[in-house]
Amino acid sequence: MFKLSFLLVFVVLASQVHSSVVKTPRDLVDQIEEELNQLSSIVQGAILVAHNDLSNLEYDFLNYGNNVMLEAGISIDQEKQSIDTQLTTITDMANSVNADISPCTDIRQELLERLPAEYTNQLKTCIFDKNKQEAGLVSDAKYVVDVVINKVHNLEFQVRQCKESILCLQPILTEIELDKIRLPQTINTEVLSVDTFLTSLKLSVVQCSDSSVSQYIADATTILQQIIDCVNRIIG
Repeated sequence: MFKLSFLLVFVVLASQVHSSVVKTPRDLVDQIEEELNQLSSIVQGAILVAHNDLSNLEYDFLNYGNNVMLEAGISIDQEKQSIDTQLTTITDMANSVNADISPCTDIRQELLERLPAEYTNQLKTCIFDKNKQEAGLVSDAKYVVDVVINKVHNLEFQVRQCKESILCLQPILTEIELDKIRLPQTINTEVLSVDTFLTSLKLSVVQCSDSSVSQYIADATTILQQIIDCVNRIIG
């Protein structure tokens, strides 16, 4: 998914270069420097791919949250229209018998008018909180990915410390060859971890929507029923 297969193929091809016998410490140093250059290119390429993948995951999550918020707003608006229609019917019925139902509607109708905005704002706050979690997670992941290059720098430092000692350099060469596989995998694992977490966080975004819409419907229905009961007592 995140182009790791391309990097692994590159590693396999590059590792085949080293079948020749190293005869002197200088030869080994030259070989290690070449290997380090290849490792650096592999890691930098993996980092660029990871940043792109993380940015795509971030865009997808924000877009998902925005769509959920829009759909919830439509649900609230549709419920409001239904309630407004019922209120109109109640008012027309009262007018037809010259009944004053203002004691039933004045305060309650004002409450009904405020509810959609209140629950829409509640929904926005909830989803924005999830967006903050996502932003922090992606930012941390990009940092974790970026510092993987430090392993390459550390190997470069170790090579300088060896001062052309074959016994010192040989394990580093082995480490470099292993890191050509391990470091891209480490980077890819971090991206996959973010993907998994954001998939779970999307469920929380849906819960934000479900909670706000259901609470609005429950409160609006309760107030409407209070109006209906009050009107019935007046009209008889």
